[in-house]
Amino acid sequence: MKRFFLTLILFWLSVSSVWAGGDLSGYVIVYPAGAEAEEGTEIAALVNKAVGMELPVVSDEAPAVRHEILIGRTNRPESGPFYAASPDTFDWRLARKGSKVLVQGGGCWALARAASRLSERVPSKPEEGNIYGEMIFPRDSVSNLRILDDNIWNWGKPYNSPQWEGTGFDCRDEVRVRALLEVVWATMPDIICLQEYSTYMDPLMRPSLEEKGYVLAYPAKAEMWNWTPVFYKSDALTLVDSKYHRYEPEKPWSNHGSKSYCSGTFRHNATGKEFMVINTHLWWKSEKAQPGSNYAREAQMRKIMTAADDYVLAGGGPVFVMGDLNCRFTSKAMKQMIDAGYVPAWDAATVFGDRRGGHHYCFPDGFSRSSTTKDNGRDSIDQFVMFNGGSTEIRTFHRMYAWFLVPVTDHYPNYADIRL
Repeated sequence: MKRFFLTLILFWLSVSSVWAGGDLSGYVIVYPAGAEAEEGTEIAALVNKAVGMELPVVSDEAPAVRHEILIGRTNRPESGPFYAASPDTFDWRLARKGSKVLVQGGGCWALARAASRLSERVPSKPEEGNIYGEMIFPRDSVSNLRILDDNIWNWGKPYNSPQWEGTGFDCRDEVRVRALLEVVWATMPDIICLQEYSTYMDPLMRPSLEEKGYVLAYPAKAEMWNWTPVFYKSDALTLVDSKYHRYEPEKPWSNHGSKSYCSGTFRHNATGKEFMVINTHLWWKSEKAQPGSNYAREAQMRKIMTAADDYVLAGGGPVFVMGDLNCRFTSKAMKQMIDAGYVPAWDAATVFGDRRGGHHYCFPDGFSRSSTTKDNGRDSIDQFVMFNGGSTEIRTFHRMYAWFLVPVTDHYPNYADIRL
């Protein structure tokens, strides 16, 4: 009799395994047909990695089968309730609904978190959370410096753009700052370089940065506002020197005084090594729109190069120059840098160099995923270059393309992981 009951229990466990924490080997991964790769096929790849199998992957245009892992907002009815509740961009949920497994999130970063929580077993109970404020892009064990670069778009008005009204999106700094800060929390860089940093954005952003230990290398002042600030992590770096230069003498070439550079010389606390960072925003108009614009960028670039030369000739270490340079690698402004020995991060990277363009449409009259630059590295206008590198290694250079950043700024943030 005891053997009979044992056999019965084992039989029940085997037939019920597909819905009570059982094996996922018979499942199919389903993603929304209209989803971008970052919320579809890339999450499917993360699911397969998490479960340690190569499950079939199809879009939701395929006929439904009984055992499916549903990624995001599919057309299957089981996906609906989570999204009907208008989740936050950073909300995630991993759950089971009948014979379906639900991998859900308000955005691609949240979806990735839900996918990472899977194993080879069907989840026995729901898991959910919100990743806002968490570091989700870990560093490798070799890199000892991370620099984040981001043009955050100067809107600076207390109202939403009239052209954005009715779209469900709001371009006010008070709204966009949450996503801008999440970029920082997700990467936790040692240095943050921002462009178009206005007096309106400052009280919205700086207190949160200071709470995390970030310090302004060159304090902002009302009479000489620092539009291109450099923040640094005070527990990782010691500030040696900092300068700020606004391209003011060239009056036609610095709208609102926003075109400038800020330099910071730092000592890395863990290694004692010294380096310089120059964060800049060059003149923005095309030669056709305003004759002389190309030369203005060339002249502004020479000021940066002079600052770098002065530092190197005094025995300084590597120099990292980054920001919205408003010119491509084919321009004379960039050519003078390359000819002088400056190396683009995506070329220097020994592990991964992101060659995507990094710029898209996001302006007062609306926004779009549509790229304004080609994905070949050299077409970018947001540059990150190294000079006097010596033994310094740029290991990775990434541009962050999450869709939730599209209505936040026209420049996708980028960061580099470096071994000094």
